[in-house]
Amino acid sequence: MLMQKFNKKIDFVVIVLLVVFATFTTVVARPNLLIATLLFFGLPSLYLIFRNIGIVKKSFIFAFLFSIPLSLFVDTLAAIDGAWIVPCTVFPFKFFGVATVEVYIYGLLWVLMLVLFYEHFFDKGKKGDRISRNIRYLLYLFSVLLFFVVIFFFVNPSLLKIPYAYLWISLVFVSVPLFIFLYFYPKFVKRYLVVALFFFFVMLFFELAALETELWLFPGTNFIGFVEMFKYRFPLEEFIFWMVLASPSMLAYYEFFADDRK
Repeated sequence: MLMQKFNKKIDFVVIVLLVVFATFTTVVARPNLLIATLLFFGLPSLYLIFRNIGIVKKSFIFAFLFSIPLSLFVDTLAAIDGAWIVPCTVFPFKFFGVATVEVYIYGLLWVLMLVLFYEHFFDKGKKGDRISRNIRYLLYLFSVLLFFVVIFFFVNPSLLKIPYAYLWISLVFVSVPLFIFLYFYPKFVKRYLVVALFFFFVMLFFELAALETELWLFPGTNFIGFVEMFKYRFPLEEFIFWMVLASPSMLAYYEFFADDRK
């Protein structure tokens, strides 16, 4: 048991060093968003997979089923409102003409790293764990959202332009689900706080590196405010909903729809 705890301390240090390496490499080498995403989320995910191969299947299935459909909805509305954009893409097309492929890869690897991290350090994930059948209810919800996006896009694209899209999306899909889940399952508060604190710094380092190298921009005007940090400026929504609340909120989805709530 002591050796296992010691090994996990080493695992944590390695992941921190990988994030520092990703930050330094992104700022110095100035890679595109795809490479930067692989550095920040891909390398730590590979290390966690190496350390605990048994948690890979369940983690990847959830990451794929959660991130791709939701990104098709969220990133489309955000891009149309100018909440955020990726100015340069290595892919020859954009979803619905506005959302770059890199954003979907970013979302997929972020969720994957987060679930792997959570399972390895907090949830005692092991080989043979299966994803809960409750995931189908989440897929039903995402299917309905995508249906309306597709219909509106082809019938009247202006219906997809929602002022303050970042704020409304975050309130509905980030804040409310998280607080409802923690109200009914308060035992998760402590572990979610720890995970949220670590991923806050991961997201902050990625944010500052991305702004330094212009991997993404915030061209819109529909924000509730801005945060100024060092020489960088980004929306208050980015700080509150993405850096602080998004990670524990995603884990609330994971526990409720894919795991055992234990």
